[in-house]
Amino acid sequence: MRTLFGWINFAWIKRGLLLFWAFWYSVVVTTNVLNALQALGILPASFKFVSGNWQLINQTMDPLGVPIVLQAFLFTGVIVWEMLCAALFFVAYARFRNRTLVEEKESLWACAVALALWCAFQVLDEVFLAYDLESMHRVIFIGTIFTIVFLQLMPRETAA
Repeated sequence: MRTLFGWINFAWIKRGLLLFWAFWYSVVVTTNVLNALQALGILPASFKFVSGNWQLINQTMDPLGVPIVLQAFLFTGVIVWEMLCAALFFVAYARFRNRTLVEEKESLWACAVALALWCAFQVLDEVFLAYDLESMHRVIFIGTIFTIVFLQLMPRETAA
């Protein structure tokens, strides 16, 4: 693997980024599912390992009169989308061979699906006037763009 100054191995850093996103999305999915189970009364209100995103959705959409059924549908859709992101990043990690991003189809798909999620969030933040949440969503969006740029631009050659 190519190294810089004999100690930076960009292939490992790239793989680490893919694995980070896979685990991060897995935790997000877990806490969102647990939050949904809590909202359904399956888990007690005292259960702490929840995202709180269901309550954020309610606080954002209730004042605008958005029906609870639509809120639940959107929350479910987000959870499924995040599950897809987690799965795609795990696959990208497993199949990563330190090639150009165009040749790393799995990595490209994982990043594209994740980027689309955060684009959707930012649009919905504007629609529902959720300006406090928009900055957090933008940071994750930028982190995803950073990952794409890093995967593409950092050295890929193997040492002789």
